[in-house]
Amino acid sequence: MSDRAAAAKAAITAAAGPVFARYGYRRTTMDLIAQAAKVSRPAVYQHFPNKAAVFAAVAEHMTGHLHAAAEAAAAADGTTAERLYRALAVKLDFAAEAISADLRGELVQEAAQIAPETVAAAEARYAALVASVLASDPGLDRLPASDAAAVLVDAMLGIARSAAGAEQMHERLRLLVDLTLNGLRKDRP
Repeated sequence: MSDRAAAAKAAITAAAGPVFARYGYRRTTMDLIAQAAKVSRPAVYQHFPNKAAVFAAVAEHMTGHLHAAAEAAAAADGTTAERLYRALAVKLDFAAEAISADLRGELVQEAAQIAPETVAAAEARYAALVASVLASDPGLDRLPASDAAAVLVDAMLGIARSAAGAEQMHERLRLLVDLTLNGLRKDRP
């Protein structure tokens, strides 16, 4: 693929993300994607055979972007609780700010069907990142970090898929982090 074709495909992918977030998978059309990308519908078809392929490309792009942001959040200075919260909040913020509450479930379901490998790889990378934050704290030892990370990521995904507003989701995430870390502390009876 030429540099120009790759750039056009990347531009269409970037433009399609907000369209899926606004309309959901089912209501998004190739015409809406073309309009957002400021290209013709045939131009979209030059790079993608169908809407599912565009959606898969968006999922791949977004998971990479979110993981990079979560890594940066986890690497910043702070307590384990702060680093953990910030890393988990990256995905939560994306869900709360970019996707309307009534479409979150639909988009998650479609991603699991259309791009299962991308979703599984993203969740595994995210869980590994959370596990590394937990493992870096010598005061935690009740569960293996990987087990605790899996529980945290699953719970955070549940919060992100809820219809709650951003503020309530963040309160729930803070509570989740606090409960988890308190339960994992060595000095807990």
